[in-house]
Amino acid sequence: MFVASACFVTMAALIKTLGQGLPITELMFLRSLIALPVLFGLILHGGHPLIVRDWKRLLLRMLFGTTAMFCFYYALTHMPLADCVFIGRTQPLFLTLMAPFVVGEQGKKNGWIAIALGLVGTAMIMKPQVGWTLASTAALTAAFLAALAHLMVRRLSRTDATPVIVFNFTFLLCLVSGLATLSTFIVPSSHQWLLLPAIAGFASLGQYLLTKAYSLDHAPTVAAASYASVVLSILYGYLFWDEMPALLSVLGALLIVCGGMYLMVTTLRTQYASSS
Repeated sequence: MFVASACFVTMAALIKTLGQGLPITELMFLRSLIALPVLFGLILHGGHPLIVRDWKRLLLRMLFGTTAMFCFYYALTHMPLADCVFIGRTQPLFLTLMAPFVVGEQGKKNGWIAIALGLVGTAMIMKPQVGWTLASTAALTAAFLAALAHLMVRRLSRTDATPVIVFNFTFLLCLVSGLATLSTFIVPSSHQWLLLPAIAGFASLGQYLLTKAYSLDHAPTVAAASYASVVLSILYGYLFWDEMPALLSVLGALLIVCGGMYLMVTTLRTQYASSS
């Protein structure tokens, strides 16, 4: 999950580099279309079935994941990269809240402290200049929907192999986004064609590693490891766009990270105590 988070932030930086030159649905279509042959090759090489067993949860994962992706891509092109990623780090907090009901995995009772820290931190990031924006609301919505999508991945990993889950999701994403972009398709420029394979590569590798991570450990613990993305997003924002987060945003991010790390530590302590 640590490496997956780095892949997703790198993908986000590349999408931000593209700017608003391509419709969001077309970007989703092209990134999935480019990745499909490689994922199909993994299916054949591993001798896996083409279709997941739990197709109902796959459709839910598709619904939540695609909507989250759309919101996240919109936020990326309308706000600083670091702020967008900061808000996205509320995802482990949402996930921990919903995990007992969706996958039957309890977080610690004192995890509410972490959730409170995360919510306060998010408010600090979303209102550094006093006033909510559509982009920040989209980023928060993406985090909530991504948490639901990741919980569906956790459930799917109990019945299906990682390559099968990733291939099925990417195929459906390609189909839905392709239909949505038929009437608005814009031929990418040569510069955009250079970036699109890298976006598809980092996105697919991130999806694969994320899915594998959720097959190996409890959802709250895995989600907390995604806080690795915070430092990298600040670095990318500074190096490529001269974006320096506001002090209030940095303090808010620290609260969110502290909440996530607290969740991870308490969950690991519980697992260690139960195995001793």
